[in-house]
Amino acid sequence: METLLYLTLLISGFYTPSSCLHQYHLITNNMNWTDAQSYCRAHYTDLATVDDMEDQNRLITSVSFDGWFWIGLKKGDSMKWNWSLADRRFYREGETEFRNWDTGTPQNGNCVLMSTAGLWNNTSCDDQHHFICYDGKQDTNLTYVLIQENKAWIDAQSYCRQHHTDLVSVRNQTENTEIEKKISLRGLPVWIGLFQDSWRWSDQSDSSFRNWQSGWPSTDQGYNCTLVSSDPSSDYYSKWINVPCDNNYPFICCDSAVETPEKPQLKRQVVRMKMTPKDQHLNISDPAVQDSILQEIRNKLKEQGLPADTKVTWKKQPDGKVFHKEEEGSPKKEEEKKMKRMMTKREL
Repeated sequence: METLLYLTLLISGFYTPSSCLHQYHLITNNMNWTDAQSYCRAHYTDLATVDDMEDQNRLITSVSFDGWFWIGLKKGDSMKWNWSLADRRFYREGETEFRNWDTGTPQNGNCVLMSTAGLWNNTSCDDQHHFICYDGKQDTNLTYVLIQENKAWIDAQSYCRQHHTDLVSVRNQTENTEIEKKISLRGLPVWIGLFQDSWRWSDQSDSSFRNWQSGWPSTDQGYNCTLVSSDPSSDYYSKWINVPCDNNYPFICCDSAVETPEKPQLKRQVVRMKMTPKDQHLNISDPAVQDSILQEIRNKLKEQGLPADTKVTWKKQPDGKVFHKEEEGSPKKEEEKKMKRMMTKREL
């Protein structure tokens, strides 16, 4: 049986910052959150959205004096699971939804632990545990870094962002198994980057990036809108807190994202491949089998000199499938037969 495989190569870092930058504008008028939102929508695009740490750092440097400022994050009505690492290009289709819950979970608790058996449980974010950081920097050979210090989830997140890239995201069963092996000998569960909250951006962005101060957000009734501090002398510098939306503060608007020469678009190359499985009973629709094949392809590409941080994913076809059996009589098949006949005549 011959099967067509479709392979997408993202010729770029395995994790790169956003190639589009928000343009931030400080408005020094004191307004409540709702009026600030209306002002930004009338004069710019919306209240500020923050997609990642690069956005966060640029937002802070765009502020010309020290103080507290509204951004566009507001508490909503429904809870949603998010990954701490918010860059959407880090995930291929469906990977943000991968879960490996233990029996009877999720229940109470907004932050997620992985047990030494590789199963997930949710618990209070204030609990203290070891944690796993993801490191996507090109100058390191460590992808998953086990930190054997007990920290609350928010403090573990801050540590990973300061020293590596972020708390680890687990995108598929293969990665889940790799992390399980990393922690199995320690006998203790670890924080991963999955959390749930009901916070939503004013511009309806689905960015899961959060940068709360340790101990926040407050659960006080009516504390539904978000402030960021630009005071470098404060322990709250660049961190977020939530307060009542009727309070009056300056605010930060943003324009639509723009391209910059320093941040080029990802280079994408689609390659069609043909494979003849040795095991005719192999279930090539099994995600674990597909992940295993991808890993072999990554290893082969590295051996041939392709950068180790190249991202390799399967490209799904319109019917949602990756693999297609090449049928007898198809134009491609007939062309191959014709070429074989021509080669045979030359040999004769």
